[in-house]
Amino acid sequence: MTDQLEPKPVVFDRFVMHTVGRTDVGAQRTQNEDAMYYDDFLGVYLVCDGMGGHASGQVASDLAIRTIVHALKTNDPVPPPGTDPLVTAMKAANAAVFQRAQIDPTCHGMGTTAVGLRVDGNILHICHCGDSRAYLLRRGQFMPITRDHSLRNLYQDRPDLVGQLGPATSNVIIRAVGLDAAVEIEHNTMPIEHGDVYLLCCDGLSDLVDDWMIREILTAGDPLDVVADNLVRAANNN
Repeated sequence: MTDQLEPKPVVFDRFVMHTVGRTDVGAQRTQNEDAMYYDDFLGVYLVCDGMGGHASGQVASDLAIRTIVHALKTNDPVPPPGTDPLVTAMKAANAAVFQRAQIDPTCHGMGTTAVGLRVDGNILHICHCGDSRAYLLRRGQFMPITRDHSLRNLYQDRPDLVGQLGPATSNVIIRAVGLDAAVEIEHNTMPIEHGDVYLLCCDGLSDLVDDWMIREILTAGDPLDVVADNLVRAANNN
């Protein structure tokens, strides 16, 4: 189990941000393939969930996080005009994970989901690839602000493809960082409001704890570190 630093306030323009992070191996596995990062100075918050045989899922998520953070801190590679820096950083992570998988036989076929938030003044940039999610709790309303890149959702968008790529009920992901030489990163923006609560998580939470229960935990009035512990506990209990 890995924790980051104790919650601390950080001010972006007129907003004060408080952040907490938790990761847990869960009740079924011995290898934790998740990785996370948050940096109040950069205003960047990331979750990756690795996939692959042996320990390569852990390699993929760790490499993706490190590459994204390096790209954002060094501005290398330089984002093309009109491209958000987090999108460019995630694409750099895709290249790094894909290249590692090509040269290391133990990492063949590895990849990772990625979801990240970047604060820019009073605007939130939301970037993701795969089925790790971002949620928003605003004025009592709890809602996802990302949509899984899954076969099920593809069939909803493209009914003409139903059954051609797999069972219509399949929630297998169709996009991830590192599986191919190039990847599309979904990027959206939204204004930040006072009192917002943002949750980033992998499917170890979203698959096991219903949205209504997550909302109950988030709105119970507990400190954020207790909320994070309770979310982990709920996932493990299920």
